This record gives sequence, C-alpha cells and structure tokens, in this order.
Amino acid sequence: MMKHRILLGSVLKPTNDSRMYEKIGESLSVLPNSEIHVAGYKSEQNDLKNIRFYPIFSSARLSVLRFIAPWKFLFLAVKVKPHTIICSTHELLLVTCLYKILFGCKFIYDVQENYFYNILYTDTFPSFLKPVLAHWVKLKETVCKKQLDGYLLAEKTYQQELNGRIHEPALVLENKYQGACPNKLEIVKITEGNKIRLLYSGTIDTSYGVFEAIDLIIRLYLLDFRFELTIIGFAPNNRELTKVKNRIAPYPFIKLIGGDKPVPHPDILSAIKTHDFGLLPYRFNESTTLRVPTKLFEYLLNHLPVISSHNKTWEEYIKKFNAGIIIPFSDLPKATIIKEQILNTEFYTQGNPAELIWEESKLLNWYSEHFLN
Repeated sequence: MMKHRILLGSVLKPTNDSRMYEKIGESLSVLPNSEIHVAGYKSEQNDLKNIRFYPIFSSARLSVLRFIAPWKFLFLAVKVKPHTIICSTHELLLVTCLYKILFGCKFIYDVQENYFYNILYTDTFPSFLKPVLAHWVKLKETVCKKQLDGYLLAEKTYQQELNGRIHEPALVLENKYQGACPNKLEIVKITEGNKIRLLYSGTIDTSYGVFEAIDLIIRLYLLDFRFELTIIGFAPNNRELTKVKNRIAPYPFIKLIGGDKPVPHPDILSAIKTHDFGLLPYRFNESTTLRVPTKLFEYLLNHLPVISSHNKTWEEYIKKFNAGIIIPFSDLPKATIIKEQILNTEFYTQGNPAELIWEESKLLNWYSEHFLN
C-alpha cells in the first residue's frame, strides 16, 4: 500500500518545533500508513519510525542563505513527492505553489503568525523597509490563495485579521498544551523560606518584555534575596541578545539559558516544572495584543502561577483559573506590594484544565474529511 506522505516546512522554526513537529506532525503521524517529513531550521533531532527531519537553514536570521532555503524546500518536495504540503511560514508559499502546479499536491497554510502585523509593528526591520516587506508578504498570501486547499489558524483573531486572504476550509487550532490532562487543578501557595524562582521563557526580545522581566527581578531581589530569574529561549536579534547579556552581567541571581540558538522544547518544559512563577511582561503591540502565547497554556497546565502585563485576551484565562497576578510592567508597583501578592495568594483554585489541551482529534477529523480522498 502506498504511503500517505505529508511534508511540513518552515525556515526559522526548528525541525523539532513545538507546533510544526510536536503537535501537527506527531498528530498526523497516527493516521494509517502515514509518512511525515519535517523541514526547518537545523536542530538536534533523530529520525523516528515514520517521521523524517531535514534542515534547510542553519545561519543567522538575516543571512543571505535565507533566500536559498525556499529552493532547498522545493528540491526536497521533488524528492519526497508529498501528497500534502503544510507551510508554516509565508517564505515557502511561492515555491510550494510552483510545486503544486508542476506536480500536484494538497496545499495547507499553517498560519502561526500575522506576518503583515509582525513586520509593521515590531523592530525586526528598519522603519523604511517595514511597509515594503509587510505588503510583499500580504501580496504573497493573496496571490497564493487560489492554490491553497485549506488553512490552519493558530489564533482565533486571524479569522478577522486575515479576512480576504484566507478561505474555507479553515480550522482554528490554538497552541494549547500537548500532554496528559491532570484530573484536577492543584492549589498552589508559595512557601515562606524557600527560593522564589521566576521564569521568562520563549523568544528573548524587547517587544516580549525581557527587559521588564529583568527590572522586576532586580527590584524583588533588592527587597528579598530569595528571588531569582531564569531567562530561557532564543534571541532572533544578536544586538538584542548582547544588550540582555550586558544588562544581566552584574547580577548572579539572573541566569540565561540559550539565547544564541533555539532551546529544545523539552528543556523549556522542564524549566517550567522547576520554577515558581512564569512571566508574561509583553509590551503593548498591535501584532500580539489579541494572541494567546503558547507559554500561557504551558504555564497553566503545569500549575505555574503567572505574573502578566495587562491584556484582556490573556486575563480571561488567568482569571478563569485564578492563575496569577496582573501588574503594569511599564510602571511597576512597589516591590513590597508585588511580594505581598506573591506570598499571600492561593493560585489555581478553580477552572477546567481540559479546556487547555491540544485538540489532536479536531485536527485529525478535519484533515481526514478534506484531504484523505
């Protein structure tokens, strides 16, 4: 019997990416007679029984080699001959359209980010380039729309934000927690006398509030030496990373893990399990304000209390589970007030954790209905 081959691809996401591989790839690998191929940024990941990995990029984010990566993906597709290609970045849309026209396949766009907003409202690119690049991405998404057979949307808000650039069948598949659902919530109370370990995980960047996290821990440590901070993740901008390293250099109670390269997702999950609070100190930004960070689902399912900036979308989850403290990171309250909330609050006293679990069956049913025929 012929294998049903599915090729997933990104350029900057590592081959062992938590969504592309661990969630979508592993979920689809349970389909009968399936063969999964995952292409992306080079990472340490060995092939599995019916899952293969292919690095197509391994240089700096702004390297000229990034322009070659889509063509490497095209040649890989010619070699693999997939029945379905799932692109997790706009950079692979045009070459996948070309492959579909020449050889035929089903084509799905996994919209992990609103790239149009990301380019316009973050500092990744110079100001004069932002409108040009943003509209170039928008044009690609619009032109490729006719060749696309379906969409996976990582956020509910993309249904409105990408109106006119997507069509049915489109499935909202949020980045919920992949793992066993606990039978019940466990009430969390910080114990007097122990270390109080704060965690900043994920993308290390100004817009995600890394410097706000550093300012918070310095204030808390000066009040109480039990406070510590771990920063774990990847910094896509080398200049930002240098600033972070210089900022934390005088403070031995701040530890940096990763930074110059992606950190394996299991390492981040391990860190979540050994800390006392997770930080969500995001600055207000049009590109992230209506999105739910993957880390929030990970914190909630691991009963890690959070300290979050104000955001209505996140606050719904935090309040539903009584999961944390909301503070204005841009104008921090006195450290004594924050410490008092940390020590005198019982967290995770309510909520249904089943709402936060990755919806594998939802993906399998949708894919089987539209792409297995």
